[in-house]
Amino acid sequence: MLINELLDDCLLAIFDKINNLDDLINCYKVCVKWSHLIAVRTKKVKYFMAKPAKTDFSTDYVYCEGRYRIDGTCLSLLFPNLIIVQFSMDFFFGVNFGDVVTFFRNLDSLKGIITSSREEIEKYCDKFEMLSTNFIEPHFLHNCFSLKQLHIQNAYHFIKRKSRFFPNLERLHIDAFDSFPDRYYHGPVLTKLKILELALYSNSDSAIYVFQFMDSCPNLQSAHIRLNSHRFFVDETLKHKFLQDLVIDFNRNNQIDWNNLKRLIMKYPNLKHLSLRSTGSIKDEHIEQLVRILPNLVLLDIFLCPGVTQKAADFVTDYCKRYGRSLKFYFDKNFNEIKSDWPQLSIKSEKIGRAFDFMEHCFLKDFADLPHFLIPIASTFHSYCYF
Repeated sequence: MLINELLDDCLLAIFDKINNLDDLINCYKVCVKWSHLIAVRTKKVKYFMAKPAKTDFSTDYVYCEGRYRIDGTCLSLLFPNLIIVQFSMDFFFGVNFGDVVTFFRNLDSLKGIITSSREEIEKYCDKFEMLSTNFIEPHFLHNCFSLKQLHIQNAYHFIKRKSRFFPNLERLHIDAFDSFPDRYYHGPVLTKLKILELALYSNSDSAIYVFQFMDSCPNLQSAHIRLNSHRFFVDETLKHKFLQDLVIDFNRNNQIDWNNLKRLIMKYPNLKHLSLRSTGSIKDEHIEQLVRILPNLVLLDIFLCPGVTQKAADFVTDYCKRYGRSLKFYFDKNFNEIKSDWPQLSIKSEKIGRAFDFMEHCFLKDFADLPHFLIPIASTFHSYCYF
């Protein structure tokens, strides 16, 4: 039997397994029948990525890593339902830039881009709700009011100074090598921010103000902070009642002052999930204090902290029995158990998390592995309608 004698459903099942853009376009050019079936397959695509996914081979994405010239009109015909596009230099080699701009302007479904290209695609589209880039130029700020998710590098001070241009941000991710010296935040209140992810690096002994910046995010629910400074400003008079998930990675800093850290943790009395990582300054006795001052805690993860031993684990077990607490405690010795106890928490590296869920897609991961975007599910986040 010739392959073209297969039923359409069989051919579609085969085409659904193809994620490479070049392969799909080559199949599209075979004949009229294949052109029709490939168009049916590509209408399912929501994510256009620069590289193949390592673990996800679903039909809702394709990738382009070749250097073959692509007809820009073909993009509009084959991919009318794209939500996210990731651009690489190879992509711009293969597609006329004007065709890309036209494609963007006519694509109502498009909500975000991932790009490190010098071709400033983002300035041509003021409808984006998600942007991942290595830079934001000042002239682009007037296009940022619609942004709900921003993933950026080396722009910590810039974002703090220009925060008024991002009033609708719900998730902010900054990997900030330019973060010192840090300064007190005097900007507007970011009322819609729910998730904050910041990595701050210092070669100095200056204090950081990231937690004071968090005080200006009154509805913040989750935070993933990486820092290598042992000095941080804490305003203990302000309590943050909505923060439930907190990860602090001290980047192997062993000079953390416990009393200062305790004052910080006490700002967040309703924490449910807490992870403290990579410091030798946390000891067994500090775990006892954390359990007592955080009555709603259900997951306590202390990773790469050699000062925490089985003694702390035994205390948590005994404390929970005596006071009827339901609290899971993990440290270096039993850390692998967290994967079986919380199977819904992802540890895989992914560009896109398919749910606006910090716990599922961020809590267990290193800062470098956090997704560029978290795609909300329409049934739970009605302001987004991507599914």
